[in-house]
Amino acid sequence: MLSKMRGGAGPNRTAAHGVYAASLLNSHILELELTLVSWRSQTTRGDIWDAIERVIAIVGCQRSGTTLTGQIIGALPHAFLVDEPDGLYPWFHAETRGHDEAASLGGAMIESAKAKYRSGEEGRDCGGVTVLVLKAPNLTYDVDQLARLPAPVSIVYPVRDPRAVVASMGRLGHIDFIGNQLRLLNDRPGMRERFAAECRLIENETQPRWIRQAAIWDVKSSMGPDYRQAGFPVTQFKYEDLVREPDRLISTILKGCHLSESDEARCSHDAYVGHGPGGTDRTRSIDAESLCNWETWLDERQQADVIRIAGESARNFGYV
Repeated sequence: MLSKMRGGAGPNRTAAHGVYAASLLNSHILELELTLVSWRSQTTRGDIWDAIERVIAIVGCQRSGTTLTGQIIGALPHAFLVDEPDGLYPWFHAETRGHDEAASLGGAMIESAKAKYRSGEEGRDCGGVTVLVLKAPNLTYDVDQLARLPAPVSIVYPVRDPRAVVASMGRLGHIDFIGNQLRLLNDRPGMRERFAAECRLIENETQPRWIRQAAIWDVKSSMGPDYRQAGFPVTQFKYEDLVREPDRLISTILKGCHLSESDEARCSHDAYVGHGPGGTDRTRSIDAESLCNWETWLDERQQADVIRIAGESARNFGYV
C-alpha cells in the first residue's frame, strides 16, 4: 500500500508531492496488472506454469468454509485465488487432459479472477505470483487428476458441522446441490461404485432434502485419507476452529502449505471487493457469529436425521 504524504509544505511542494504520489501509484497498478494479466498472452502450457511454484487446492464439501479459506491464502502477496465462477473447472479438465485449449481457458480464467482483488492505493503490492490457489470443492473427487498438474499440489480441506452445512444449503435454494453432486458422481464410475449406498440415497427423491444433502456431506468430507494415501500434503481442520481461533488456524494452514507467516492472510478481507461464491461478502472480517444459526434453521428431527446419515464421519470429526 502507498502511504499518504503529510507535512506543512507550500503549494508548489504539495503539488510536486501529488505528482510523485500519482506516479508511484500508477507504477504499483502497472506492476500488478503486468503480473496478473500477462497470463492472458501465454500461448503454451509451459509458459503459463513457468512462475508457479505451488498449487493450493481447497477441497471438501460446499458451505464448509472453502471460500473463506481460499481468501485467506489468496491474500498473500505472491498468491492468486481462482474461484469456480472464474472458469476454474473447464480450465482444470483441459489442463489435466492435455487439451490444446487449456492455455486460452487459463488466460480467460485469470482475467476473470483478478477482478476480485482491490487495486490502486487500497490494493496490495504484487511482485510476482508463484502460488496458484484453487478454491475447488468440486475437485474433491479428482485425486488422480490433481496429481497431473505440473507443479506441486498441497491440499487444504476444511470440514464443518454437517447440520450447519445442510442448513446453509437449504438457504441457497437457487443452487441445485443435489443434482450437481449426482452429476459429478455419475461421471466418475469409480466414485459411484465406492459410494454406491450414498449415491442411492442422494438420488432417492422420496427422501427429504436434508437427508440427501447430509449424504453429500458424508461423501465429500471423508476423503482426506485418499489424498494422504496419494502422497499429497493435507491440512484438514474444522471450520469452527478457524473462526474461533483464526490466528492459530491460519498459522497451521500456512505451515501445512509450506507458506510463510503473513499479516495479509490475517487481514484477508482487506484484499478483496465484492461477493464470492454463495453470496459471501469478501470484505467481511472473520467472525464466529453464524456458528450456531443452524439450530434455528433445522428442527430437532432434521438435526437428528442429519447426524444419523453423517454417521461415523460426524463422530470422527467430533460433531457428535
